[in-house]
Order: sequence, then structure tokens, then C-alpha cells
Amino acid sequence: MDWLFWRKNNKFSLYSPDAEEVTLVIDNLNKHWSMKRDARGSWTVKPDIPDQQLNNLSYHYQVRVGRSVRKVVDPMAKRLAIVGREYRSFFQQLDFQHKNNRFSAPPIDKIVIYESHLPALSRHPSAAVNKEIYHGTYLGAASDYVLDHLQHLDVAVEFLPLHYSDRKLGGDWGYYSVLYSAMRDDFAVDKENANMEVMKTIDALHGRDIPVILDVVFNHGAELWVKAWGENVVYRKLDGGGFCHGSGCGATVKTENSHIRKAMIDTLLNLVKQYRFDGFRFDLGALHDKRTMLEIDKRLPKRVYLIAEPWALGGNQWGKQDMSDGFAHTRWAIWNDDFRESARIFAQGYGDYQNRDRLMRSIVGSHVKDGGWALRPQQSINYISCHDGRTLADLVGGNKHRVFLSIFLVLTSQGIPMLGEGSEMLYTKHGHDNSYDRPDLNQLDWDSSTQHRDLVEAVGRLVALRKQLKHFQYKGHLKANNQKSGWWDIDWIYPTGYPHHDNVNAIAYIIRPPRRYQLWRRTRHSLIILLNGSHSGVNFQLPQGEWKVIVDGLRIKVNPLGFGIAPNAKDHYHLQPGTCAMLSPAR
Repeated sequence: MDWLFWRKNNKFSLYSPDAEEVTLVIDNLNKHWSMKRDARGSWTVKPDIPDQQLNNLSYHYQVRVGRSVRKVVDPMAKRLAIVGREYRSFFQQLDFQHKNNRFSAPPIDKIVIYESHLPALSRHPSAAVNKEIYHGTYLGAASDYVLDHLQHLDVAVEFLPLHYSDRKLGGDWGYYSVLYSAMRDDFAVDKENANMEVMKTIDALHGRDIPVILDVVFNHGAELWVKAWGENVVYRKLDGGGFCHGSGCGATVKTENSHIRKAMIDTLLNLVKQYRFDGFRFDLGALHDKRTMLEIDKRLPKRVYLIAEPWALGGNQWGKQDMSDGFAHTRWAIWNDDFRESARIFAQGYGDYQNRDRLMRSIVGSHVKDGGWALRPQQSINYISCHDGRTLADLVGGNKHRVFLSIFLVLTSQGIPMLGEGSEMLYTKHGHDNSYDRPDLNQLDWDSSTQHRDLVEAVGRLVALRKQLKHFQYKGHLKANNQKSGWWDIDWIYPTGYPHHDNVNAIAYIIRPPRRYQLWRRTRHSLIILLNGSHSGVNFQLPQGEWKVIVDGLRIKVNPLGFGIAPNAKDHYHLQPGTCAMLSPAR
């Protein structure tokens, strides 16, 4: 059957050209209304009940085709709950009054993303939230204690899925959505008003100038879409029969179906207009067909961030190479696994020549001219740790210097930086690499933020420094110094001893501000970035001149004015193992 539902105020509509009869049933009132079919196969009815009386009442549809009558939960419902053993859709007016209407999210190249599982921000007993009942909730994430920390870091927060999910299959993280228009109620203080609490949280974040991005999982699950529209409409089939399972979590959603595409885009538009999300990250985005990806870019407001995972376990519809082809003129950005893998190995100190080359290519934005896949650095989301896998602290054995080195590497590379939650406070899951259903691990111990206050302060200052310096905000390809022209953007510096006695886990470079400045001014305002992921100290020969240290990875300090007690560097700079530094001209 080919069904599509939507509703405006208390007007209920259903697209079902194959249906012979459709009835709306308001469960609480034990009333039903026959729906009228138009020439296009749409069934509509407007119950003779005021909106206020319908609010929070459950309802469903009865659809008859021949002798078969099916009870269908509204797959576009604003509120969902489990009553007994079955899902129930509820009518709900979302009339939240946003206080921070003047907030406007900055362009994507001006943000630093902070990926977070929302309840993890306030779940731990150490979180000084407003009320005890707020621990692990939407309102806990909106507490001043949490907001102060996020505002200090000056980040855009990216939340793991908040849509209503299957508790058993989705676990704590929620990567198995059964409905996309209703929010999870297990994170709500008032379960009947989960949607309103999400809006209140977003409004509170906007009040601190913090953009909010939502992780959406359209690639699998969609249980209530299936019950409404049928497997053949919702799921993608293989040529030889059977369904595609490209996510590893169930059948793949057939986004190329026009009804599914419309439902996706309508859902996203509602999340932008009513909830005021500032962007979306598409889980396993490579499973969505290209046309849908292009339509999303076309239909959503231009200020909305669009981010996708460019991979899946099979049945991929596109890949990284499309960023310089079919998606070249869109706003799509993708998670950069080249950066992730090479930076992770480098930070651990176990790389080789090939890994260093891959890292150098990633540092400058993975551009096609350098053997990468991007046309603009803004297409690349650079990260080392995220919800999947181990935390940053666990990846480097809890070494604070290597954690700062990793964060420094992310924040000084071309592209959009992303930090995993708690990286700045040495958040640990004790080595676990898949905590999808471990709420005991998915929580930030805020005592760690006090214990590692030096790191928290340094990361906040480093984020501010990145946003201030144009050196890390190139719009296109960076030209390397080939000794043939003075018009270069970046000049690589290898450790002393290169190439015969090289240290492959250390690299440095001089970077100039973008070319809109005059050559003499670009030269005068160059920066030197030094990175040592190895387990031994290294020396770097510096360019002629006198240089002051503005980021000291050994002491984990950041000061744009330099450090008065530290001598300025001239001929060379010795970098301790697992540390980093940033130098600027002393005069």
C-alpha cells in the first residue's frame, strides 16, 4: 500500500489511493470520523473539536482495503508513547514561545563542533544541575552549570539522536528511530511534554550563543513508517530480491521513494522551524540516494548546517569522491576518516612515512590537488574521537599532553573541527569502545573538569585563538612552497635529521594568513605549528627571525601575547615527546 500522512492543526490527512475507507479514531473520546477522499487519493477530515480539547489525546487511523482493516499509528505524530505493549500517537500543540529569537547561527566555517550524548552532560551525580530530578534530562543539559562550561569552550553542540527510538535496539544512544517527528520521553522530566523540553533546551543554548546540531538516523529503523506504509515502500530491495542491509542494524530505508523523501524533508523542516535546530548530521549518510541529498540541500534554509557520514557497510549510494563532483556546489560536509585515522595514529606515536603523508594531506583540508577528495576545507569535519570507539583520553592512555596535542591538531587543521564530549576533561570510558547501551559509562564526571582545570582553560583559549586567526580558515587549496615563487601558503618543516635520520611521528609547518593580504604582511604574520607525536624529543630548524611561543603544549598553556618567562626561539626549537607548540613573530 502507498500511504503518506500529514496533519495541520486539527486537520488530519492521509494519502492512500489504494484505500477504500479511512477512519480517524480519537481513542480517549471513543469517537471516530470518516475521512473524505479527493481525486488524488488523499483522505482528510477536520474533527468538530477545538484544538485545546484534542491536546494530549491519543488517536489512530483505521484503513480498509478489501476485507483487511489495519490500525495505524500516525507516522508523523508529534508525540508518541507506549501504552501497554503498543505505540500510541498523541495530538499535541507545540506552541512553545522561544525567548532568544535574535540568535543566528554563524557560518559553518566559524564553529567548533562538540559532539555529545545529551543526558551524559548532567547524568553524573557530580553535575551541579538545578534540581536533582534534572540529572540525565533535557532540562539538565539546559542547567547553568552545563551551559557555563559549553559557553566557555565556545562550541556548537551536536547531540546524538533525540528522536523516539526502540529502547532495546537503540539502547542508550538511540540509533534506532521508530518515529522522527516525536522526541524521546525517557530524557524528559515531564514525559508528556518531552518535545517542549527539547525546545526549552535549544532556546537556553541559543541564549548562550551555542548552535545546536542534531544527529538523525533515517537510514534504518523507521518502524512506524513501515507499519503505516509497508515494507516495500519504506525499505530498499536488492536486485535479486530481499532487502538491503547496508547499516548493519536492519533493512535500509528507501530514500529514493518520493513519499519517503517527502517525509524526511518535512520532518527536517519542522525541526528547523518549530524546534529551531541549526543543523543536522546524517548517520550513515552514504545510504541516502544522491537526489535526496541534493533535495535536502535545496529545500532547507541556507543557514542550516548539513553534515553526513560518507560510509556504510554496503549499498552505498555515494562516497567521498562526490564532494568534488556531484556535491561540489552544495553545503554538504562529511566526517573525514582520513584525518581521524592518521591523526589518531600520530597522537599515539606509532605512525610511519605513509601515515605522516596522509596526515599532512588531511591538515591542509584533504584537497583533490593534494591527492584528497575535497574542493574546500569546509567540506571536511576533522575529528579524532567521537561517540563510536574509545574516548580521546582512552586512545592515548590518559596522557594529558597527548590529549592536548590531539585537540591542538584538530583545531589547527583546515576544515571544521569536532571534539568528542569531555575530551577537555580527560573523560574516560575505561577503555570501552562501544557504550551504545551503557548509561553508566555515558556520563561526564564533572569532578574531572576541576581536576584538569588547566586543560579545560587551555582548550577554551585555543578555540578562541582559532576563531581569531585567519590562518586556519582558508576557503580553498593551500599552495605549498616549491621554491619557485614567494606566493605560497604553507611550508613544511621536517625534524632535524630528515631524510636519513627522520622522525616520522613529528612534523611542523609555517602557515601564512590567506592571500587577500599583501605578501609582506602575510610574511610578517606567519605562524609556525610544531607537532611531535613520537616518544622522543625532536629538534626543528626554524626560519630566520625571532619567534615567541603562544601555545605551549608542554605546560598546556595558551597566550596570544606570548609567555614572558619563556625565551624566544631563534635558530631551532626542541619539542618534547607527545607535545605541540605554536609560534608567532616576536617583533
